[in-house]
Amino acid sequence: MRPAHSAQHDGLSVGRPGRLRPLLSSLRVQIATVFLALVAVLSAAGLYGVGALQRQLTHDVLVDMAGRLELMVERMHAQGMNYARNAPRDHSSYSRDLELYYQDLISDVAAVDAVVQTFMSGDFKAAMPEGSHWLRPRLSAEVLESIADLEDHWDRWRDSLSAALGDTPDRPRLEQAAAHVSEGHADLVAATRHFASAVRAWRDRGYRIMTRGVIGIAVLTLTLVLALLGLLLWKVLTPLRTATVGFQRVADGDFGYRLPVLGATEIQHLTGSFNRLSERLDLFYQLMSGLQQGQDLDDLVGLLGSRFAGLLGCDWIGVVLIDDARASARVETSWLDGAPLPKDRRLYRLQGTLLEQVLADEHPLHVQQMAETARDNPAYELLRHLVALGMRDALFLPITPRTQSPVPAVVVFASREADGLSGARRGLLHNSAQMLVQAFGRTARFAEQGRLAAIGELVSGIVHELRTPLTTVSMALAHVEGRETDPRAKRRLALGMRECERMRRLLEEMLLYAKPLSFEPRALDPRPLLTEVIGEARERWEHVIEIETETHRPEILGDPDRLRQIFVNLTENACEAAPEGAEITWRIDTDRKGQETRLRIQNPGETIPEHLLPRLTQPFFSTKSGGTGLGLAIVQRLVELHGGRLVIRSTAQEGTCVELYFPGLV
Repeated sequence: MRPAHSAQHDGLSVGRPGRLRPLLSSLRVQIATVFLALVAVLSAAGLYGVGALQRQLTHDVLVDMAGRLELMVERMHAQGMNYARNAPRDHSSYSRDLELYYQDLISDVAAVDAVVQTFMSGDFKAAMPEGSHWLRPRLSAEVLESIADLEDHWDRWRDSLSAALGDTPDRPRLEQAAAHVSEGHADLVAATRHFASAVRAWRDRGYRIMTRGVIGIAVLTLTLVLALLGLLLWKVLTPLRTATVGFQRVADGDFGYRLPVLGATEIQHLTGSFNRLSERLDLFYQLMSGLQQGQDLDDLVGLLGSRFAGLLGCDWIGVVLIDDARASARVETSWLDGAPLPKDRRLYRLQGTLLEQVLADEHPLHVQQMAETARDNPAYELLRHLVALGMRDALFLPITPRTQSPVPAVVVFASREADGLSGARRGLLHNSAQMLVQAFGRTARFAEQGRLAAIGELVSGIVHELRTPLTTVSMALAHVEGRETDPRAKRRLALGMRECERMRRLLEEMLLYAKPLSFEPRALDPRPLLTEVIGEARERWEHVIEIETETHRPEILGDPDRLRQIFVNLTENACEAAPEGAEITWRIDTDRKGQETRLRIQNPGETIPEHLLPRLTQPFFSTKSGGTGLGLAIVQRLVELHGGRLVIRSTAQEGTCVELYFPGLV
């Protein structure tokens, strides 16, 4: 066990790059990566723009400080020259200049000294705009060199100014100070201008860098947007356009069309699902074609068992037919692993089995734990047989009169896998169950129609052979009856005449059902014809027979002779079923649009069991002891010949109702 575990572990380790590759090729991951990169670039651009704006404001503040420094130096020089030319000559003038010129000079010196010290220390917090205190400007080497040179000139100039003013603060020597300011300004002004120029150059260089950064970010953002659009076009739009073409091809009937599996992982999943859908549609198309063409149960089951077993997920397919008495079931045909099982036509009991349950419910039945179910239920003989074949999962599809099948049956699909008919396969079988059941029902009808056609030919021959001797016997009985005087003999002869007449009617009904019918339709009102039939019935029966009609005139397209046969047959059946003196009602009405005319006959006779209602129109089936079983079969055939339909209901509340629906005239 350890080597297997080790191999599995190694397989998982080696398989990680294989799982990573689909993840990286996933459209979701790729688009998310590009979007995140775009968001990151835009966020960086926003932060960079805010920072650049703040830095530019800071640069402008420093340039303003350098400009003010330059102006203060120029102003001190101008004031010194002005004072040297207009030096005071008396005490009062000196006192005035002491308050004006001296104070301005000291203030300017202090301001210049503060600016120089700010640049030298690099601490600009006090001068920064609100919200920009977090920025610390990075001065260029040229600015640092120029501010150091300016500080050197400024220190020497300020020391000389202090020496010129003297050591007495109350009596500064303003004239000597003014001379110093006016004569020693050249080096200081040059150093100040050089410093201001260096700061402006530093500001301009920062602006150019900022401009290039904004342009670079814009180019990068545009590149990412174009890359995203290109990715969407390459990975999504182009494959989707190809998929659209594929869907159109399939919509046009080309079920065998396949799409190339291209693009991102999601698109590959989409195209793969489309290809599986197209493949299944193609198989279903072939299946429908085979079902339409097949008229034999062996051919139909062989088609499913050989070509579509993989699609349906089954290993064993069989059709189980139920006898008329619903006492036993027989495997009519079955296939295992794509091959027929001609020796598998077994007979099973029906009572108390899954077959009886699924026929009663008329819904598909899924049996998963077959071995346990068969072991716990000894009556499930068919299930035990399937378990013996190795089957573990089964699905039972009922074929009942609801599917218009003349023979009740069950189609069984079985698989060796424990969940072979679960999940997608079970859904596929459930979705296609109606089609399969209808196909089996149609096949059963074809078989039944073939059998009835053969019976019809036989009946036609028998009827023609019996007509002549029956006529001869009837004539002989009539001749003897005319000469016989004994009452007992006359009664016996009359009984023989009635039986001959009954046999003649039976032969006529059999011939009517078996031979092709002539049909000469014309537009007519069925009321006069029905009234005539009811009048004749009133003379033969002790029943109250009424007819109810609407005020307007109904009109249908029909053959009067065939309609008369329908009305006579249904009226006679109602009179025979109803107790003596009962009320039998015919009713004729039409829908509001005049598209359909309904004729309805109701009798209060004995209720017919619901499970027998679908069989009433089957040939040779009758609930009456002396009935032929052909009356309602002939009626249904004649109604369908008119393009109509027949519905029979029987309840304890309203008795038995037979409704005829004929299409109205357009």
